[in-house]
Amino acid sequence: MHLPTTRLSLTFKAFSFLLIFLSLAFFVQAQTPQYYNSNTPGNSNSFPFNQNPGKATQWLFLPGDFSQPAPLPSGKKITTIYFHASSSGTRTFSNLTVLMKQDTITQLPLATLWGPMDTVYYESSATLTATSGGWFSITLETQYNYDPTKSLIVFVGQCGATGSGLSLNQGNYSGNRRNWSVGGCPFVPYAGTGNGAVTNFGVDVVNANPPYPVPDLIYYKFKNNPDANSVKNFAVPGAGNPIATITSLTLTHGGQFDSCISGNAISSSKITTGYNLSTGTSSFTISFWLADSITPASTRYLFGDPGHSFRCFVGGVAPVGGAIFRGTGITDVPINNILPGPTVVHLVYDSASTSVTVYKNGVKDNTVIQSTPFNFTSGTGFSVGGYSSSAGLQGYLDEFRFYKRKLDSAEIAATWNLDLNPTPTSVTPISAKVPKDYALSQNYPNPFNPVTNIKFQIPSAKFVKLVVYDILGKEVEILVNETKSAGTYLVSFDASELSSGIYFYKLITNDFTDVKKMVLIK
Repeated sequence: MHLPTTRLSLTFKAFSFLLIFLSLAFFVQAQTPQYYNSNTPGNSNSFPFNQNPGKATQWLFLPGDFSQPAPLPSGKKITTIYFHASSSGTRTFSNLTVLMKQDTITQLPLATLWGPMDTVYYESSATLTATSGGWFSITLETQYNYDPTKSLIVFVGQCGATGSGLSLNQGNYSGNRRNWSVGGCPFVPYAGTGNGAVTNFGVDVVNANPPYPVPDLIYYKFKNNPDANSVKNFAVPGAGNPIATITSLTLTHGGQFDSCISGNAISSSKITTGYNLSTGTSSFTISFWLADSITPASTRYLFGDPGHSFRCFVGGVAPVGGAIFRGTGITDVPINNILPGPTVVHLVYDSASTSVTVYKNGVKDNTVIQSTPFNFTSGTGFSVGGYSSSAGLQGYLDEFRFYKRKLDSAEIAATWNLDLNPTPTSVTPISAKVPKDYALSQNYPNPFNPVTNIKFQIPSAKFVKLVVYDILGKEVEILVNETKSAGTYLVSFDASELSSGIYFYKLITNDFTDVKKMVLIK
C-alpha cells in the first residue's frame, strides 16, 4: 500500500493524520543494533531491569566482542545501547543510570563495582518496553567515543521499578565478566564471587568526526547508489562523473562497511568514472578494500587508465597471493600477500622522494623508488573494477579512494578501517534534459541503513521543498529548500541520527505535491 502519485492538496494537518493512519497498515520494524555481541537466546537473568527493589549490574566486553554482523570499526562513538530481552513487559524505573568506561583490563575485580566511570545516561524516571526475543534500547544523553582495541565496561543501575518483565538473555564466558549489587540505591557490591555471564548487548554508532577530509578525486562507498547500475562519487569536490555507470559488476553486501561491488572476471567489466588521469607531477594516494579474490593464471584488473597504461591487477606477472601496480614510466610496485583478503591496500606516490609506498591494513609494507618522477597528464578514461576491455574484478571491492595528495602514515593508520562520512545531505543534478512532467521516485535502496537516495524531477524552474517526516507527521529534516532549475536531481539522505522505523518524504512545489514511504532498518 502506498500513497497515490497524483497531485495532492492536503493541509499539513490532514497529511499528519494520513501518516498516522498509514502507520497502522505497515509493520514497524523491530529495533536491531548496528553492532552486537550475540542475539542468540541463552540463559535468562533478571539483573538489572527485572528487579523491583532496584539493582545495579556491571559487564565487561572485550575487544572484538562486537563482531556481529561485522566488527565494530575504529573512529566511532556510541549513540544508543541495546539489550536482548528474554521476557516481555514494560517497566518504569527511578534514577535509571548508565555509565561507561574503557580500559585494558580483561576481567573485573571481585567483590567490587569497578570505577570511576563516565555517566552517559541519567533519568529520574524512565520507562522501557521489551518483547521477548527482541532488542530494546536506551539512547545515550552523552555519546561515548569507542576504541576497539580496549575493553568496554558498562554499568546500569536503577533504584526501583514498577511493572513487569525485561529479563535479559546472556551467555557464559571465562573469567569474571559481571559484577552486581545486593540491592537498590545506594548500590552495595555483592561480596561473593562474580561470574562470566555477559548480557547480549549491542550499540548504534556514528562517526567520531575525525579531522580527516574525504578524497578529492574519487570516493566510491557503494552504499548510496542511485540504482543497481550506477554508483555515487562521494569525493569533494570530486572528478569525473558524480554518478558513474557500472558495467558487468554487481552491487552487493559483504564489504568493509557492508555494501560493496563484486565481479566474476568478466571482460570489459568496470565502473566508468568519467575521469581522465591527470594528476600531473603531484603526489597521490589510491586505496581500496579487496576480499575473496584469488591468484588466477591470467590477469584480473582492479583499476586503471589506458592513457598511461596505468593499472593494478592480480594474476599474470603479479606476485602469487598479491597484486602489482605498473604503467608507462612506473617501476613495477609489487603488492605482496593480500589475497584472499580482506585487505585494505594503500598506494602512496610521494613526488618529493619519487617513490611509491605500499601499506596493508594501515601498516607500511614496502617502498619502491621510481627511476623518473611521475607526470600523468593525458589519461583516456580511468576505470575502477576493470581496465579497458580486459577481465575485471574477481571478488569484492569496497571503499575505493583516490586523493591528489600524499597521505602520511598517521592518516593511513587512522582511516584505513574508518568509514569516512561525507556530507549527509547532497543534491546532485544528474541530467540536463528537461523533463516533461513532475516526478518523485521511490528511494533506493529501500529499506536502507543509514543512507538512501531520493530522485525527483521538475519540468521548469521552481522553488522546491523536500521534507522528511516521521510516522507521526513530525518534520525531522528538510533536504531541499531552494529554487531549482528544470531537471532531474538526486538527493542523498543520511539517517544515522534517526531510529529504525517508517518515514515519509514529501516533494512540494507551488503546483505539485507527492509523498512516498521509506523504511529505515538498523
